[in-house]
Amino acid sequence: MSDIQTNYLINTAPELKQPFIHVLKKIKHFSGLGEEHLNQIFQYSKFIVLSDGERPVQEGTFGQHVYILIQGRLEVFLTNASGVEEYVDVIYTPFRMFGEQCILGEPNNVSVEARGEVLLLGIDISPLPDLLDGLENPENRLEDKVYKQNTDMYIIFADVLNNRLNRLIKDQYKLLQKIVILHQSQEYQISWKQNVLLNTLFNEFSQNQLSSNLNVQEILKSTLEFYISENDRLMVLLSNHPVNTQHVYLELVKLDTMGQLDSMSSLLMEIIQKLSIKALELEEYTGSLELQPHDLPAIIPLSEYLEGLYAAITGADILSKNLSKEEFLEGLLTESHPDPFSLERFLRKGEWVKSEFSMAHLMFLICQRCIEKEFELNQIISGCVRYLINISAPRQNTQLSQPNKQDKSDSVVSEIIALHRTCVGEDEKSVKERPPSSSKQGNVEDLLADFGL
Repeated sequence: MSDIQTNYLINTAPELKQPFIHVLKKIKHFSGLGEEHLNQIFQYSKFIVLSDGERPVQEGTFGQHVYILIQGRLEVFLTNASGVEEYVDVIYTPFRMFGEQCILGEPNNVSVEARGEVLLLGIDISPLPDLLDGLENPENRLEDKVYKQNTDMYIIFADVLNNRLNRLIKDQYKLLQKIVILHQSQEYQISWKQNVLLNTLFNEFSQNQLSSNLNVQEILKSTLEFYISENDRLMVLLSNHPVNTQHVYLELVKLDTMGQLDSMSSLLMEIIQKLSIKALELEEYTGSLELQPHDLPAIIPLSEYLEGLYAAITGADILSKNLSKEEFLEGLLTESHPDPFSLERFLRKGEWVKSEFSMAHLMFLICQRCIEKEFELNQIISGCVRYLINISAPRQNTQLSQPNKQDKSDSVVSEIIALHRTCVGEDEKSVKERPPSSSKQGNVEDLLADFGL
């Protein structure tokens, strides 16, 4: 692996600045950023080429780069309580970010290893002003405006981490559902198709993609009858035609965060099970299902992350005036996901945060909470996969299936590879462009497929 402390694009290929920024704007993570933010990413970035088996991130060591995958495949390993390294995730989606533990100034909690040749974009955060030193030693704080760099970079990372955490929490629900149904299938010989149906309905519910032929409004009103009478927002959402179920899901998350739900997991299970009964009457939904009362194992809901984040922010010396939980949720939660950019604008407009150092500290806390919760989720997912492996038979080929489905991200990958080739000499290590692979977001289904489940 090339030296990760040299070869920054601003020094090796300054002429690529505008083409590089042009390409960044096509990547979802960076598409909403202003010119100043994009310039900062260019200033701290470099290309890194890995050979098979190389580890850009090693558990227990300190890093200084946040990495973005451009092309290739990496595998993620976690050391369990017995000291054995276990495979817990795969990274093959273009523009997936990893290595963010360095933001916290703490050692990496996982290892990431290349499978075959891999091209990364490394973003060095070591040149940023030392926020941690400013927190621990107020007398060492620099002029406030210099911490704008920290805010700009941390908010980018916080946005990516929030989106990933939101996806992992949904995957956790689906994985635990899979365990419950698999247990049922062994006891009652129920078809595996029931599990596919429940996962499909959960995905469609949380993303507002349910069939118009389902009695969604009627089912939600009957299931949420108690909560509708107590919540005006929920009443409005459920009176819309058609109902936007993604908005309903986010409102339930808010209620759970406010401590107004007895059990988010049980409520979601009840909604999905009721939807599945109707789905079995429709040709567009297939499979058979026998409903049995089951309590989900302990999970990490999104509300737990939000509550912890609110407590961390209000408990730190950041805010200039009191911020209620309702106001915090109003600023952070958009109609589809937690959005740090939205929170920053909300807090600045309301003058809850008046200094750049405090805003940088706040975005640092968001990154910190995301990373902590993601580590917990990875442990839960690892344990669930291990359980499934032990009770599932027969086990099949362990190669991950990646459909050769072309996506618009393929063209962006090609553009970035072209930029990479431009900035390296003939004798330097460069990558060859490979045929496009699926850009589908890696998730728990991909992980299970890797074990033939």
